[in-house]
Amino acid sequence: YKEEEMIAQIRAGDSGAFCEWVEKHKTKAVSVAYSFCANYEDAKDISQEAFIKTFKAMKHFRGSSKLYTWFYRILVNVCKDYLRRKNRNRFINFNIRFNSREATTGQQDIFERIASSDPTPGEQLLNKELGEELTSAIASLPEKQRTAFILKNIHGLSIKEIAEITRSAVGTIKANLFKATANLQSKLKIYTQAEIPGGVI
Repeated sequence: YKEEEMIAQIRAGDSGAFCEWVEKHKTKAVSVAYSFCANYEDAKDISQEAFIKTFKAMKHFRGSSKLYTWFYRILVNVCKDYLRRKNRNRFINFNIRFNSREATTGQQDIFERIASSDPTPGEQLLNKELGEELTSAIASLPEKQRTAFILKNIHGLSIKEIAEITRSAVGTIKANLFKATANLQSKLKIYTQAEIPGGVI
């Protein structure tokens, strides 16, 4: 199918077409869910729930945004519901590999400090500690800041896409990203200014 034809089939209730669409997006969906819940089995359940909700709600899809954007709005909401039910803010302890697309200078500076191509033993130890602190710091961000940060810097979505997913203004997303970066820089200040053998990171 072409995307438009596939969407038309899905809206008509064609489960086969929807299954084909799911196959195209399920890996990314599980990855996004895992960023929120830090449990692979839960991430699969969350993404499955989001896909089911999407299929059932297709009659309400008007095509004013891309289907995958509409789906990710549902997915993020299911993730938030999961965290509320679990009453926790667990977060994946990931290797720091942030997407630099549209990143501000401040965003790049704070993370490039832990991306040395040839780290010394001292740098390796400090980078490990910084990665753990960064994971905790992201988890402690207010919900809107955390959501924007995860979608942009971990999953590489554009500011416009995040605005559509969260039904927010582009300016609001930029503000949330700016605040998230400022909060993280403040929380990690001791690490970004630390002296280690071989120089300053």
